[in-house]
Amino acid sequence: MIKQILHNIISSNLSKEDKEILTQYAENLYLKNFPIIFDVNQFFLLFELTDNDLEKFIIDNTNHYHINKRNGELREVWQPNHKVKIIQKWILKNILNKIEVSPYAHGFIKNKSILTNAEVHLYQEPFWIFSTDIKDFFPSISYNDVKKIFMEIGYSDKVSEAFSLLTTVDGKLIQGFPTSPMLSNIFLRDIDEEFQKIAVRYNIRYSRYADDITFSGIQKKGYLTLVKNIKRIVSFILEKHDLAINNEKTRLMKDKHTKIVTGLIVTSKGVKIPQRFIRKLSKEIYYCQKFGVNDHLKYQGIITIANYKGYLIGLARFIYMVDKIQGAKFIKEIYDLDWD
Repeated sequence: MIKQILHNIISSNLSKEDKEILTQYAENLYLKNFPIIFDVNQFFLLFELTDNDLEKFIIDNTNHYHINKRNGELREVWQPNHKVKIIQKWILKNILNKIEVSPYAHGFIKNKSILTNAEVHLYQEPFWIFSTDIKDFFPSISYNDVKKIFMEIGYSDKVSEAFSLLTTVDGKLIQGFPTSPMLSNIFLRDIDEEFQKIAVRYNIRYSRYADDITFSGIQKKGYLTLVKNIKRIVSFILEKHDLAINNEKTRLMKDKHTKIVTGLIVTSKGVKIPQRFIRKLSKEIYYCQKFGVNDHLKYQGIITIANYKGYLIGLARFIYMVDKIQGAKFIKEIYDLDWD
């Protein structure tokens, strides 16, 4: 393919200077294993787009709604239709997934999970865990931040602009697009490196899952002052990148108190599932066994059996990720229920 592209450039009526520029452009993308897209016209042909206003195209082909957060606030979600999703998944597969992200990131990465994130912070007692997250995470990453990612790959200004318009809404990254998680990971690479330098400097540990930031260390003399300094430095670094720490979700877990990292309990003996999940699933299975799935659903006011089964399996697999014996037991019990 690259030979044909270079041949077409050489055979064209372009000036020698333009040929050299296009050849270097194509070779740069080829050597990095990225699709070679020269201009917006090629871009539109590739995705079979007829609407030149990409910003309008995204808005017109995306379902916009809100969901409730645990704190009672509303989270804005944009759900792309089939055509937009196909384009975004192409961008994700052929470009974004090929970009190396920080080794300290655990969210949206193959073979990593909330479990690997929590396992970073396993110590012998006593130890402390400091956790926080980024306020308004996705919307804080701007169109210009996204465009810079594509520009750094080697794409032209106009092509980078087109990619950015297809992966943002109203000039920002948003919840619900397939491309948003990986774009956020790429954007946070430099921040991850800065946070890791803090960890090395103070002989502590750092990890990140999406916008959940976690530091941990041995609980020894002066650790409270250390944690205060870490919070101050984290806030400063985030502000440099036009981000803000979420004070409402900032906490220090110490002494004998339960220590939780991305929803999992971390102890000196390993990572555990919170008992509320096990109790919840045990209770659901018990009532289904005792009264039958249909009667239990009617009592609960749940109509769709398929969604309920998926919900139970999801809980069981969550447990299986950490406790394979308990999780496998739950999965078998769920499949053994009478779903007819």
